[in-house]
Amino acid sequence: MRVWALVAGLSFVSVVGRAQSNAPPLPGNVVDITAGDYFLRAPDTLPAGLTTFRLRVLQGGHAAWIIKLPVGHRASELVAPAAASQPPAWATNLGGPGFPPDKGTTNATLVLEAGEYALICYVQSAGKAHAQLGMMHAFVVREGAQQLSRAMPAPDVTVTMVDHDFRFSRPVHAGRQVVRIENAGHAMHEFKLLRVLPGHTGRESLAWTPAAKTPPPDEEAGTAATLAPGGAITMIFDLRAGEYTVFCVPQMSHGMKRIVQVLPRKKVAFGDSREKLRLVVTALAGDNPRALEGDPGLVPKNREIYWLEWAPVPARVELPPPRVAKLP
Repeated sequence: MRVWALVAGLSFVSVVGRAQSNAPPLPGNVVDITAGDYFLRAPDTLPAGLTTFRLRVLQGGHAAWIIKLPVGHRASELVAPAAASQPPAWATNLGGPGFPPDKGTTNATLVLEAGEYALICYVQSAGKAHAQLGMMHAFVVREGAQQLSRAMPAPDVTVTMVDHDFRFSRPVHAGRQVVRIENAGHAMHEFKLLRVLPGHTGRESLAWTPAAKTPPPDEEAGTAATLAPGGAITMIFDLRAGEYTVFCVPQMSHGMKRIVQVLPRKKVAFGDSREKLRLVVTALAGDNPRALEGDPGLVPKNREIYWLEWAPVPARVELPPPRVAKLP
């Protein structure tokens, strides 16, 4: 399902999607959220500490913003007409998961401190926020008898959102990817990831709008709901190799969208049983792995290489050694 999720304004909906593969274990205390037209279901009380919210949407296009309420405010204030279209200035917007793949889930990991919170959907349909149609769920976070970890998972990739671009710390690979998403800009920013369908291109995905009256060339892969400036959240994706596109819908008028090439899984070279370290180099063209023994500094700077990794060679693996490329 592809949904243009605007914090303020109309949302455009079209249906396409795929089932997400079984996800590996998620970090921290995993909290399931079920959403549909128009409800959010989740626990009423949670322990403080590392928490992953896992969102499943039964119908419609929805997201679950996590809002921390200051002392003296109630969750019911979030659905007042003046506050129902975006997080109010007096509340702390922590972002949240949104728009999972069809029949799949999406997730968002963060550390929860003790206090009062609400899950809320700010997506709009026909000019009315879903929050005003019943999509708000209040919950309390308490310090538990057993302290949960507060250590965030180490990211494979960090995406920094600025005004108005996405900056990736390194290339994205297929499979499980832990992605930390940070808003270093001065405006609210969103990370909306779409997988380009076979037979289509990233350029088609960037250009498509509901006005085309054709099926979209892409499908939902998961969204980090709009983050306030300075905010950050971690998501875990299960990705396929190929083209994806990423959008910040609130800032699309400023061109905040781009193509992301998800590269094949990293290759590991196996050698003999002498516990060598072998440098694995994967060239960008054609997924053609070449192993180079030596110092990474010897790799020619003019060669188009996207990944360098030192990999320990398993002692009991007996495979023919990889073809060793000669350094020029």
